[in-house]
Amino acid sequence: MSPRRQSPLTIELALLGFISQQPMHAYAAYQQLTAPDALGRIWQLKLSHFYALASKLERAGYLATELEPQGARPPRKVLRVTEAGAAAFANWLATPVDDPAQLRLDFLARLYFAERAGPAAVRSLLAAQRAAGRAWRDAMRAQLLGRAGQPDAGLFLQLRIRQLESFLAWLDRTLAAPPEASAVSFSIAMLADCAQADLATDFVDAVRGPAGQAALLHAGFYPTVAAFLESAPLDEPAPVRMGERTLTVFAAASLTGPFHAIGADFCAAHPGAALRFVFDGSYALSARLSRGETADIFAPAHRQAMDLAVHAGRVWRESVYAFASNQIAVVALRSNPTRITRLDDLARPGIRLALGSEATAIGQYTQEFLSQVEGRGFFGTQGKDAVLHNVVRYGESITEVLESVTCGEADAGIVFASDGRQADGDIYVPIALPILG
Repeated sequence: MSPRRQSPLTIELALLGFISQQPMHAYAAYQQLTAPDALGRIWQLKLSHFYALASKLERAGYLATELEPQGARPPRKVLRVTEAGAAAFANWLATPVDDPAQLRLDFLARLYFAERAGPAAVRSLLAAQRAAGRAWRDAMRAQLLGRAGQPDAGLFLQLRIRQLESFLAWLDRTLAAPPEASAVSFSIAMLADCAQADLATDFVDAVRGPAGQAALLHAGFYPTVAAFLESAPLDEPAPVRMGERTLTVFAAASLTGPFHAIGADFCAAHPGAALRFVFDGSYALSARLSRGETADIFAPAHRQAMDLAVHAGRVWRESVYAFASNQIAVVALRSNPTRITRLDDLARPGIRLALGSEATAIGQYTQEFLSQVEGRGFFGTQGKDAVLHNVVRYGESITEVLESVTCGEADAGIVFASDGRQADGDIYVPIALPILG
């Protein structure tokens, strides 16, 4: 019989955390530990159990007691943390939980103290816990693949993996740099009814990993997964032939270039896997999902397009990850005959503009931007209407907007900055437009 795994000293170490702030009486430490605004919502600890824990820590050399005189009354015990106790607490706070079964209690306790130690301690704990969580998830995925042919299909493992994915999604959002007000956010999610969850999550990881972020940077996007870029690249698993399997990826048309590059690397690392990309306007893709079309991955260019897929039940909100950001930009021919160089030029009479329709992500972002700018007086007394009066075409895709400029139908268009930088050599970006706060 294998030896029983000893339970971690989570409660004892949390007790050390309170007493390390300053020596205190045992009952005062108990009150702090069990207060509702501290750890009282995590543990229901009786006073007798607390005294037993304190005695255990004292025997281990982590706590020492001193007697405090009270005049004619019996002296009271005052607890203080020893050097060994302080070292044990610091090590506990800086390391991740090493057992998934202990996450609910142990991790919350560590996070409570990390928040009081400052932002650096929080980021260190979250980064370490994410690495541990990814290792657990990957091990469970490997077990799940081994059960694929069994009657239960690894239902228990599937549930545990889903739980870990939600936890990892929260860690990633918390660790990611705060989004800039100028950022147009791109997100990605595995479909809730995806039949190839292991392969789909691998693709999401590839997009959000160092190589995927590098491909997006090369294409003119900005990374939002800062923690991935700050950390050392994860070891790539050895390629495993999985048989012929195809993932269908619905993605915003702006992602065509970088997703093809990421897809080539992904298929090389996953022999037997293939990717079927469907690139279109974000809202058009979201509508297709709402109608029940089959897909495995969704990567739109507008938060509302993803929200529609969530509301339709095709995507779990917990599985949505931000992976890149962008800006909108004015594009024109390099000759720029109308000399468009400033925002108020867009409202100048006679200028011909091409914008995305309201059924596209770029059209939505453009309308939001024009409304924000109008409120700041950029377009004079006529405001946003003066710009819209100059629109000669509302394209159903960014490709149509760019074509209008290239063929001379429009003097300028508004697209994503990455599309402007990747466009035909005759196109250039005279103005990059932030989404204002």
